[in-house]
Amino acid sequence: MKARTTLILMAVAILVPAALIMAAGLHMLLQWERESRLRGVEEAARATALLVDREIAVADASLRGIVNSEALARGDFALLHREARTMNEGSLSWTMLSHENGEPLFNTLAPFGSALPHRRSSWAAQTFAAGHTRVSGYFIGNLTRRGQISVDVPVTLSGGRRYVVSQLFDARYFQRVFDAKSLGRDWVVTIFDANGISLARNLGAADYVGKPVRESLHAAARASESGRLRATTRDGIDVYSVVRRAPLSGWTVGIGVPVDEIEAPARTATLFAALSMLALMGLAIGIAVFLAKRLSLGLAQAQGAARLLGAAPLPPARPSGVREIDGLLADLRRSSEALARERGARERLEHEREDLLQAEQAARRRAESQSQAKDQFLAMLGHELRNPLAAIAGALAVTDMAAAKPELLAHAREISRRQLRHLTRIVDDLLDVRRILSGKVVLDKRLLDAGAVLRQCVEAKTVVDAGAHAWHVDVQALPALPVLADETRLGQIFDNLLHNAVKYTPQGGAITVRARRDDGAAVIEIADTGVGIGAETLSQIFEPLVQGPTAIDRAQGGLGLGLALVRELSALHGGAVSAHSDGPGHGSVFTLRLPLAAH
Repeated sequence: MKARTTLILMAVAILVPAALIMAAGLHMLLQWERESRLRGVEEAARATALLVDREIAVADASLRGIVNSEALARGDFALLHREARTMNEGSLSWTMLSHENGEPLFNTLAPFGSALPHRRSSWAAQTFAAGHTRVSGYFIGNLTRRGQISVDVPVTLSGGRRYVVSQLFDARYFQRVFDAKSLGRDWVVTIFDANGISLARNLGAADYVGKPVRESLHAAARASESGRLRATTRDGIDVYSVVRRAPLSGWTVGIGVPVDEIEAPARTATLFAALSMLALMGLAIGIAVFLAKRLSLGLAQAQGAARLLGAAPLPPARPSGVREIDGLLADLRRSSEALARERGARERLEHEREDLLQAEQAARRRAESQSQAKDQFLAMLGHELRNPLAAIAGALAVTDMAAAKPELLAHAREISRRQLRHLTRIVDDLLDVRRILSGKVVLDKRLLDAGAVLRQCVEAKTVVDAGAHAWHVDVQALPALPVLADETRLGQIFDNLLHNAVKYTPQGGAITVRARRDDGAAVIEIADTGVGIGAETLSQIFEPLVQGPTAIDRAQGGLGLGLALVRELSALHGGAVSAHSDGPGHGSVFTLRLPLAAH
């Protein structure tokens, strides 16, 4: 048998098992790609289910506030109607209060006292039988004549009074949970209740919401909290479907992804790998035939070069006298260099991928922080608006009393004026932050004495403080501090810093105000012996919506905008502000630097 034939048979004997192993590997690759993509769809379904339960949890929390309200305890349904209507303003949800037999007392969609149609008779009894918050399925509302869902909370008060507080949602409300960033363009996402009725759908919602989903999808949801199946949608699309039940609401999220979207990338990768395998097999057989003419020196050099291929630089090859083998060695050298370059490129790409991953994680953390700040801001704003509005409402109630004494009426008017000033300050801070961030603030700069403006602000603040704190002011004997500034905005900076010191310093504490010149700048320091600032808060104390620790009753007040205004207004004046604290309980020092104007 010739050497050429022997080499060919050897190559075939080696490549056939390799091809079988490669085929098994390609099959595993196809399965792995499909499984990986389906896991991604399951994660999207889980995330959507969590979003659904978050909306239900928010509704439950709002209802708990109504359940524990003084108005409900007193039976003041008119006041409760006004509060609930204010809470639901601008959304696709509304509130209803019903007797234990299901008879509605009020619905915020209708004026208080209006005649209201009854819901089905069994829902109230089912709510009390459950003994906890109950989430309904899809039904047509008697008042709206549209599809809706309700979250019902049973209430038992003293004296045996029993009510049901319900938060009702228009079915369109839950369209908001479809996050376009995590869902594919051709995905079909459906949310349906325990009865298999569609509550929301990202595609064709008008045609499918309120109607039963496919029986196979409903059966999969009944069988398990999560599952997969392959089926055909009502649109005639062959899809892989993933179902995930939301634990709080009991609803199910179903996501259908076209089969081609799942399998096409895996098939492409598999086909590419198969073609590469065939190409390598053909090359191997060709090389075996080509090298059959020279088996000694050429094969030995080729074997040595093959062992070092891509692992280390190839040593200089000795001429074998066979042009083909010498060419092969040269090709091996170039291949080794290409592999080295490719390895370096892969390492660079890996580093870039890691950098991108870290950047994405940082962006996600920033987004989560901003979302948390937004939620905190809304909570703070609600508390800040609730207290003065309640005080004004109480004062107005006093003025409506026919037999009220004049001094009581005067006191009520003073309460109204004081609370209106507080509301005005909140609105002004919000508007100022918005104007500054959008670049719409124009300063009327004039030559001012910063020390004189500071003294005026301190004098006004000490009068309002009424001896609650010990003030140490080192400004009286100060030479003039000429600055180019807007007098109103400069006073606003000083007032916010002084207000912050008063707010976070307990009664009996000390507040120190100092001013001096330093290296061509006017330096104002406001120090207090208050609650201090923690290290985690100090680094972001001048960011909007950030403030020191506050109690749940919001006794100290504020929206966390004052120091943000100070920073932005200081920057517009060419200055800067900084904060220092040794930690909670050790007070704080705020330092403002403004450039002195040339004489």
